[in-house]
Amino acid sequence: MTTLNESLVFLTVRGTLVPKSPEAACTVHNETAGSPDGIAAARALGDLSHKVYAPVPGLGAQEGELLFFDWWTSAEGIGTFFSDPRVHGMASKLFSEREGVVWMPARGAFGFDLPAPASRSERYVGIVRGAVERPEDAIDVFRGVLAGLLSDARRRGQLSHQLFVKVPLPGAPAGLEVLGVDLWCDPAGMKEHYASLEGYQKAFRGAPQTSVWQAASGGVWSEW
Repeated sequence: MTTLNESLVFLTVRGTLVPKSPEAACTVHNETAGSPDGIAAARALGDLSHKVYAPVPGLGAQEGELLFFDWWTSAEGIGTFFSDPRVHGMASKLFSEREGVVWMPARGAFGFDLPAPASRSERYVGIVRGAVERPEDAIDVFRGVLAGLLSDARRRGQLSHQLFVKVPLPGAPAGLEVLGVDLWCDPAGMKEHYASLEGYQKAFRGAPQTSVWQAASGGVWSEW
């Protein structure tokens, strides 16, 4: 199996919220980035998908953070969109600080995307991120650890796994990083599976960052 959407680029935005409640954050988001004008501007530059996640407490992310996942047609479209001063103004209403990172699917990496059972509507995201010596070596490590456990992962509620490599942007610090993203429909199964995983840490130069997220609450978030 290979990673999906290899012709697209993946944007993650993680930040600390200005609004103090999920309800207030949802309102600000839907009035700025998630407004009809905001969506139209992003789509015109190649933004194909936008998902919003909140942290699961005690599993690597802090209360008051928010995470966006966006699929874009090109890194150039992302750069044009975020160079607009109006976009920075909208972002400052939602985040006191934030980090946006552009990733490309790791070509040749082990990955899968399986349908969810109709009875399982919950969604959880597990993330691992860290610096690597060579992306090719990290791809091999992840394949060696995960490929043989696919049946166990599926039985425990995993829906997908994708591996990404950081896209270097002009003016940004140099360094190779990879990002693993898992989608789950069963939090208990996810915790059981992660507790059993061994060896993936060898893909990284140091200890990787891990975190678990869930669909954001507080209202109906504008997604596409």
